[in-house]
Formats: sequence, structure tokens, C-alpha cells
Amino acid sequence: MDNPQNSNDQVRQTEPPVCRIPADERNMPVTDPVAPDDNNGKNVYPVEQKDNIVNNEQTKNNILDIFYGVLFEPARTFAGFAPRPPVIAIVIIFVALSLAESLTSILTTPVYLDKLNLDEVPGLAGAGHFIQSFGTAAVFLFGIIKWFFMAGLLHLLAELYGGSGSARGVFTVYGAAALPAVFMIPVQIIMGLVDAGQLFDFVTGLLTLGLYVWGIILLIIGLREVHHLSTGRAVLTVMTPWLMLLSLVLVTVIFIATVASNTMSSRII
Repeated sequence: MDNPQNSNDQVRQTEPPVCRIPADERNMPVTDPVAPDDNNGKNVYPVEQKDNIVNNEQTKNNILDIFYGVLFEPARTFAGFAPRPPVIAIVIIFVALSLAESLTSILTTPVYLDKLNLDEVPGLAGAGHFIQSFGTAAVFLFGIIKWFFMAGLLHLLAELYGGSGSARGVFTVYGAAALPAVFMIPVQIIMGLVDAGQLFDFVTGLLTLGLYVWGIILLIIGLREVHHLSTGRAVLTVMTPWLMLLSLVLVTVIFIATVASNTMSSRII
């Protein structure tokens, strides 16, 4: 006859081990597995991270922070523009920059007018002051009109290429992308006060080209972030207006050449 104590020992040995959870881990929330990143390099900050940037107050919309962020941390700054575009701050920055450029043109315009010698042209003597005043106002108004037009065009093109951002986001990005032009203001002042010669003009031309390229790069980064585009599609969005303009110029040149050729042929006949 089996001993009951031995039977109990066998039952204990066959029981499966019990997994005991530490007391400090029992009330921890259950989290879902981390999903793979489906961004595939479309932009630096996906939509969820952009929301976190804004919700955690990692982005600031005062003028100085925007100025620094656009120039030195553009991807992160423009990612914060996507959910909450700082329209008022960008308008203040852009208008102030446009006014500064217009005022500096008061110094630079006489330099170029003196090189043209308009006083020696019949009918244009004394027209320098009118040209200077008209040019200052025209530069300012053209900058504002160009801002609204190009922002609307780029927004439509970005949507055509699969973007999902807002027109306000593109509006703020285009205005912020003009910030590198602030470095040209002291250069223009020097050009208006000092006759530095051809070497300085050459360096100024290179600086202008570099700042323009910098602005284009900022515009591409901004469109990529606010419209959730890939870098390639953002580049295509920015380049499309220039390609359209180039195509229009080529068609116009071909048309004029064709008309001139037909006219010459008819005269010969």
C-alpha cells in the first residue's frame, strides 16, 4: 500500500512552476509593441513626433526663437509649424525684413544710378529721385505680393504631389525661408557708403548666390515637414515653378524665332 506522503510529494513535483510578478511591476500599464517606422525617410519628424514637439512645448513661437530655429534648426522648427503655424510672428518678421531691404535700397540705388549717368540721357535728367522713390516702394510691394502668390502656388503643387499640409503652414514656411536675406542688409549698406571696387562686387555676388541657395534649402525642408512629403517631392514642388517659367521662356523664344524666320523668308521670295 502506497504511503500518502509519497503521493503528495509526487503531485508537488508534477505541478507547473508559478510565475510570480514583483509587487512594483503589478500596476504598470500595458503598452502595445512598438510599431515599425513607416516613414521611410519621408521627413525627419513624422506626424506623431510633430504633435509631441508642440504638446511638450519643445517649440517656441516667439520671434527670437523662430529666427534662431529657422536658421540653425530648420527641420525641428518647421516640424513645429505643421500643427500650429505662427502666422503673426512670421508676418512681423517678413514685413520688418522687407522694410529694412527697401530702406537700404535708398543707399544702394544712387550708386547704380550714378553708374548709368542718367543725367546725360535726354529727357531723363533729374529722374533719379523719382526712380529711387518708385524703386523703394516697388521692392516692398513686390515682396508682399510675391509672398502670397508663391505660397498659394506651392501649396497647390504640394497637394498635387501628395502632400497633406495646410495653406497657412506653407505661408509661414515661405516667409521664414526669406530670413537668410537679413545678412545682405549690412553688405548693401557698405555698398551704399563705400566704393569698394570690383572685387567687393564679385564677393557680394557670391554671397547673394549663397544666401539664395540657403533660402531654397530652407523652403524645401519647410515644405517637407509641413506637407509630410518626401525630400524628393519637396524638391520637385519647389523646382516646378522654375521649370514652368523656363518652359514658357523657351516656347516664347521658339515662337519669336519662327515668326522672324517666316518673315525673312517671305521678304526673300
